[in-house]
Amino acid sequence: MKAIRADFKALFEQYEAEFLADLKAVLRVPSVRGVKTYQAPFGIGPKRALETVLSIATRMGFRTGQVGDCVGWAEYGPDESQAPTYFGILGHLDVVDVENDWHYPPFDLTQVDNFLYGRGVLDNKGPLLSTLFALYLIKTQKITFKHRVRIIFGTDEESGSQDIPVYLQQEAAPYAGFTPDCKFPAVYGERGLLDVQLSLPITDGSERQITAIDGPFAKSYLPDHARLLLADGTVKTYQGKKAPSNAPEMADNVLPKLVADASQLTGQTGQFYQWLNAKIGNQSTGENLGINFEDAASGALQLAFYGLSIESQQLSCHLTCRYPISVTEEQLLAGIEAALLPGMTVTVKRRYPSQVTDPQLPFIQQLSAIYAADAGLDGTPVTTTGVTYARALPNIIAFGPSFPGQKGIAHKGDEWLQFSDWQMMMQIYYDSLLVVGTQD
Repeated sequence: MKAIRADFKALFEQYEAEFLADLKAVLRVPSVRGVKTYQAPFGIGPKRALETVLSIATRMGFRTGQVGDCVGWAEYGPDESQAPTYFGILGHLDVVDVENDWHYPPFDLTQVDNFLYGRGVLDNKGPLLSTLFALYLIKTQKITFKHRVRIIFGTDEESGSQDIPVYLQQEAAPYAGFTPDCKFPAVYGERGLLDVQLSLPITDGSERQITAIDGPFAKSYLPDHARLLLADGTVKTYQGKKAPSNAPEMADNVLPKLVADASQLTGQTGQFYQWLNAKIGNQSTGENLGINFEDAASGALQLAFYGLSIESQQLSCHLTCRYPISVTEEQLLAGIEAALLPGMTVTVKRRYPSQVTDPQLPFIQQLSAIYAADAGLDGTPVTTTGVTYARALPNIIAFGPSFPGQKGIAHKGDEWLQFSDWQMMMQIYYDSLLVVGTQD
């Protein structure tokens, strides 16, 4: 990666301590979604994070606003009467919860050499604040914008993006923009996502062979531990390695190990786990299910086996499929249904169709060129396995923050961001917003 230009580096260093202090203040807010309460539709934590960031933006001298107690904004440039449309940057302040897999305080900023640690430092508080700081560096130089630029702070991205419809009830969508919540270079396409529960009714009573199956079964990552309790008193425990659900190949998923043991049981219960063992097992591309789709733009389908559940007279498994942009949900469901045991059912828990934007649009080409010049890397627009705010707000794409080769960092312990990368992304966003705001 090329060195940061000396002029930006010198400018950044003037405010480095201030920026780190502001990042620390925001990371210290445990903004996990909580119970709806007065003036906090997604809980106290996300609302406190929003208020903290808006306080920083106000101190910096930006125009600010808040919509529905769940979305805030800060903007620079001409006001709405002079510039009815705006370029938008949308990120989120809510974070996923933490587990006992941290070596650093999760709700704080810890700097060790070139690494910054803390929940949200990458996903997405650190990158979102880097766009605010980049805009502030422009403002400190008294550079006049011809176009309005607005940074939008959401608080519910991790739990379904229910905040953005609230925002759009009151505010117009941007004419173009980006979310700093994915990867570089510019991301023109997001794969489809289908989250399904596959269930088998048990009519022979054989589910009573199992007392319980428990573990951290959440859709955002593959579990690193689990436990199988059998009715005969046997207790089996499993240890592995956690990874985000959009990087299943990086996990040592414990569920296939549990399934292999449970497949030794008898009756319909044994048949269900035998089917899971054969059709899914350790696979992450879905070949034994017959859904191993792929295309040149997206690569291979990703299958994330993230959960098991047992209820009275029903056994279920939980899967997330991230499928190529050329594939439809109907094709995917047809493939799954063709592979099921007699009597099994499919329940769709979440669905996001593929999102594709023309990579030749001028603003995408501009962002791509700026990234290539600043980072010294290939700027050709790409696709992603992620689900971002680009699906929730019209006219935006994902752009940053992770650089090529960085994967599987978010949603687990010791979430990190390299300080030099934070500085580099701020440079890229600085140059991007400078072009957006001043161009004819």
